[in-house]
Parts: sequence; C-alpha cells; structure tokens
Amino acid sequence: MQNSIILTFGSDELYLDNANLQNYITSIQANSTFDRNILVSLGEKTPSFPGKNIEIFRLDKNLVVKKNINNCLQHGEFLNANKFDEIKDSDIIIFTDGDITLQRGLTEEEEFFLRNLKDNDVYVGYNASPTETLIEEASLFDDIYLKPGWEKAFNEDLNKIKCYNTGVLCMNKKTWIKLRDIYLEKFDLVDKIFTHYAKQQWLISYIIGTKGFNIYEMGYDFHNHSCHDLPWGSQKIGNLLKYNNKIVLFKHKWY
Repeated sequence: MQNSIILTFGSDELYLDNANLQNYITSIQANSTFDRNILVSLGEKTPSFPGKNIEIFRLDKNLVVKKNINNCLQHGEFLNANKFDEIKDSDIIIFTDGDITLQRGLTEEEEFFLRNLKDNDVYVGYNASPTETLIEEASLFDDIYLKPGWEKAFNEDLNKIKCYNTGVLCMNKKTWIKLRDIYLEKFDLVDKIFTHYAKQQWLISYIIGTKGFNIYEMGYDFHNHSCHDLPWGSQKIGNLLKYNNKIVLFKHKWY
C-alpha cells in the first residue's frame, strides 16, 4: 500500500477568522490534490468550513507540552491530537504555516518524491538564503531577544548548521515523532536563550541538522516565501507567483 500524503496546518481560536488563514483554506479547497487535508484546531472551538475536503482534528491546549508564544505547532505536537493515531507511521505529513496560498496541485514528480520519503528524511526549504547558518540567523535577532554568550550552550559549530524556513516541513509520521520528542527535550534550553518566537524554527533547524536526519532541500518552486528578499528567478504576475516560469506550490506571505 502506498503512503498517503497529508497536508496539515494549525490554528488557535484567535487565528481561525484571520483573513490569511481563510484565504489558505479557500485555496486548499480549490487546488489540493493531497490525499487528506487536516486543520488542527487548538482549543475548545471546533470550526466548520464550506466544502468537503478539510478535516478538523481538535487538540486540547493542555495536551501541548512546550507552547511557543504564537501557539504554532510546527515542532510536531500537532500529533498530540488523538485522531493522528489512525495515520500510519510511514504516511507523509506536510505541516505548514497558515498564511499561505496553495496555488496548484502536486506534479507527478513531486508526488512520487513525497510518497517515497523514508524514516529520518526531512524535506524543507531555505530561509534567508541557501547558505544561511544558525549563527547568521541568530545575529539578526535584536539584543532584547538574545542572551549574551548564548553560543556556549551548544557543543556544535553553529557556523556549519543551516537555518531553514520551517513554514513548510515534510516528513513521515515516524520522523515527526522523533523531531517532536527531541524538541521537547531541548526546548527549555533554547527558551532561556531566545525570547523571539522564531526560536521554534531555529531549534527545529538545529535538531534536523545535528540529530541524524537526512535533509532534502526543496526548491523555490515548491515553497517560496517573503520573509526575506524575493528569490532570484521568482516572478509575481498579479496574485500568481512563479519561479523559473513554474507556478509555485506554496506561496508564503506573498499577499
């Protein structure tokens, strides 16, 4: 039996009515060719949307062990929603931010690649650049977000570990569980060092770069974001974003 590809995204109760999330939901309903589309709803409120292709998995806030200040679940604790028990360890979960537009369906090549991700494989895209490191990313934080001498808390050379944009993050469920469990172990350390919400992305990048994961880097035609300068080769035509003349799959923050 082939592995399912499951698009997953999350929202707390405050973000449910956000225009960017509503736009994402509309684009999923129009363009998704994933096997399943799941919204993890954090809190008591259970949303309902027009259309039939988005499932709602409700997650009690008390089941989230390490809460980031923006309630983002991209470190893997979305799996704490008990409905994820029905998903196989080998099924592929793409967890994304909620301020995205899904512009098209998967190509045959993308689908084949995703279905064949193995244990410890991680598919993730660039942050500021294809070469940005954790040291470089931390240097962008203001002093109010970063404690002096923070580098001493790590044994690794952080100049050699890349910082990725985890707004779109792909791996199988078993690998997500591994990431989540290591994150829970490491979070308190990083939480003492960083006060900026981006510490979550920084820590995920640290974990996948040091703990035996196989990183595959996605191109800007798969995930293209405006957190930094427009990547060379990107082209905006009205609301449509292309990269090297190919329609981008996940348009992120390019409102």
